[in-house]
Amino acid sequence: MSETTRLKQRRNAAQRERDEFQPLLDEAYQYAIPFRKSANSQRNGRSRGEKRVDQVFDHTAIDSAFRFAGKLQQDFWPAGQDNFQLEPGPVIVNQAERDDFAKQLAPIASVAGAFFDDGDWDMSFHEMALELSAGTGAILMDSSTAPDKLWEPMSVPVDEILLENGPRNRISGIFWTRKMSLRVIKDTWPRAKLGEELQEMLKQDPEKEIEVYQDTIHDARKGQWVMTVWCKQQDGRLHQAKSRTCPWLVPRYFRVPGETYGRGPVMLAMPTIKTLNTTARLQLQAAAITMLGIYTAVDDGVFNPDLATQAPGSFWKVARNGGSLGPSVQRFPDPRLDLSDMVLNDMRMGVKATMMDQSLPAEGAAVRSATEILERVKRLASDHLGAYGRLVKEVTIPAVKRVLELAYNRGLIADEIPIDQLLIRVRIKSPLAIAREAQRIEKIVQWLQMVLMIMADRSNRVARVEQALVMIGRDFGVPETLMVSDKERDAMDTREQEMQAAAIAAQAAGAAGGT
Repeated sequence: MSETTRLKQRRNAAQRERDEFQPLLDEAYQYAIPFRKSANSQRNGRSRGEKRVDQVFDHTAIDSAFRFAGKLQQDFWPAGQDNFQLEPGPVIVNQAERDDFAKQLAPIASVAGAFFDDGDWDMSFHEMALELSAGTGAILMDSSTAPDKLWEPMSVPVDEILLENGPRNRISGIFWTRKMSLRVIKDTWPRAKLGEELQEMLKQDPEKEIEVYQDTIHDARKGQWVMTVWCKQQDGRLHQAKSRTCPWLVPRYFRVPGETYGRGPVMLAMPTIKTLNTTARLQLQAAAITMLGIYTAVDDGVFNPDLATQAPGSFWKVARNGGSLGPSVQRFPDPRLDLSDMVLNDMRMGVKATMMDQSLPAEGAAVRSATEILERVKRLASDHLGAYGRLVKEVTIPAVKRVLELAYNRGLIADEIPIDQLLIRVRIKSPLAIAREAQRIEKIVQWLQMVLMIMADRSNRVARVEQALVMIGRDFGVPETLMVSDKERDAMDTREQEMQAAAIAAQAAGAAGGT
């Protein structure tokens, strides 16, 4: 069995699972993230420049989706900040060895952090977070041959990829379908092996677009990821690349057991989103009928509604305007749509709350106290904290592993760094992680304050104050260069002892000379 034939079989299996999940994604694209629906998708005849919101009558979900993406980026991976740190794992127990090892890892973490300082990563993360509001996001973390780029992260619409579930609910295959011109194919993979048919097409019409399949699968036997690029126009592959780490990030916000794709806040709020959209549509229809009206006409052979012009100053020829039989033309009673029980503002607030859009209430809304707003934000933060662990596992750690491999391939670091969370682990330094650490550190600080107040000068018999403060600094993500190590602290103690001994000796010599 050829390589492309095997990939086709795995693609077809992934496509069948995607088809079962597609109706949920279609609703999310229609009501919440219409601008992430790929223009290259073959479904529903998508095209460039297509209207995306012509069937949406309430923009609450669309606005909240963008706010969700911005808030997730601000809380989880804010731009321009150090959001992770490499540190010794729990295997290294000796404190002096931990300090030395931590200082060796600090410059490596700085190199890895440089990969995330460019605008490409920030833009890709925000676009990925926008689709993550519907449940699943995707970023391709590819290497770059450009001298001014360390790598080329790119957000890929989930509408263009298929996912394959592997052992222990881990993604084992990512299948990407995209349309590319032959010229772009040659520029993207200069060493691509083009067959006779493709070479002839490249000469005749280099701008002709064809479907290119970029499939990435995990080879469990060799412990590596294999990315294969191929197309239907030739049997063999166009390009193949192998790597130790996965070049894709495909995080899921929540996941239903047995499903490969994730479900996000958009799907949680979908019943209310659809109700809001339907209610807004009915309101507009009722307003249009109220303004223009609906008229009934007697079929008397005189009045022809097809020829009647609705314009100021126009005359209609009718059989009568009154009498026992009534007028020939009469306005139908306007519809009365009572929305007092619908409580639209409460539904909009429900959608925003589910999608973590905690903007201040509108000026015309009921005034809410600062305490109520604060408690609502704290409650929602705790409600959505369950997705934090999955995002760390499927975004931060894989991204750090990927950039370390790319840095090693380019010679920016001397050795490959295995992150196994035992010898070397990744400490998350995002605002959300620091907020979680603050709750734990608060208890330690309170205990230290109590010890210092009660024991005063003898506090060292109860608490290791210096070690505790260093640990708190590491938990808050303070750079290692700003913290004093055990060796430096011992050297300080030695110098202080020598200075004290010298002072005592000088004092004794002065006293002896005076006598």
